[in-house]
Amino acid sequence: MGKTMQEDFNRKNRYAGKIILTLLCIALLLALLWSTDLFHLNNHSNKQNEQVDTYEEEFRDESTSNFAVSKQEWQALRDEVKQLRQEVDQLKASSIKPVITKTQTTTPIESTPLQTETDSEPTAHNTNAITLANYNHDWVRSEATVALKNNIDHTVTYVVGRMIYYDMSGNMLDYQDFSKKITIEPGMVKKFSLSGYGSRENYAYYKSEIVPDNPRRKYKVKFELKSYKTN
Repeated sequence: MGKTMQEDFNRKNRYAGKIILTLLCIALLLALLWSTDLFHLNNHSNKQNEQVDTYEEEFRDESTSNFAVSKQEWQALRDEVKQLRQEVDQLKASSIKPVITKTQTTTPIESTPLQTETDSEPTAHNTNAITLANYNHDWVRSEATVALKNNIDHTVTYVVGRMIYYDMSGNMLDYQDFSKKITIEPGMVKKFSLSGYGSRENYAYYKSEIVPDNPRRKYKVKFELKSYKTN
């Protein structure tokens, strides 16, 4: 009985010793690993600090040194300047070109000349500017008396017109064109003489004195304004 208890006690002691030895080995291994990693970390930190210091020194040296351009950069700049000069020369050459203008043939637009004192030809814009105010032709006279009225605001100095003659049924008998240098102030009436129609056949204007032995020898007239001049 006593021997068995002694064996159990020894067995437990050996087991406890193994556990303690195992724990010591693990602790030693952990200490070794920790020391190794810490060393690497310190080395890595030191290297980073050295690199930062190196960059700062290089930056400081570059910022305080004079500006310098390498040979390749200088050659590239010269090539760019040369190319720019060529482009400028091309632009100058293209801008100095003869200007060729196309001649367009256009049809002139006819315009009515304004009425001035220097007009060489009389004009008429309004056919009612001058109208027939009175007409008289007796059968015993060769000339008729014509009275024209100026209906515009300017003094008329020249008139071109036409007298058309009709029988009492409205059939046209004849016509007579005339031009007259005459002065008619605005709103006024002016008389002048004009050859009467059919004076050799004793014709007369129907409102004038008719030949007694042939009362059918009478006619009517119509005045048409062709053109006129004003001051």
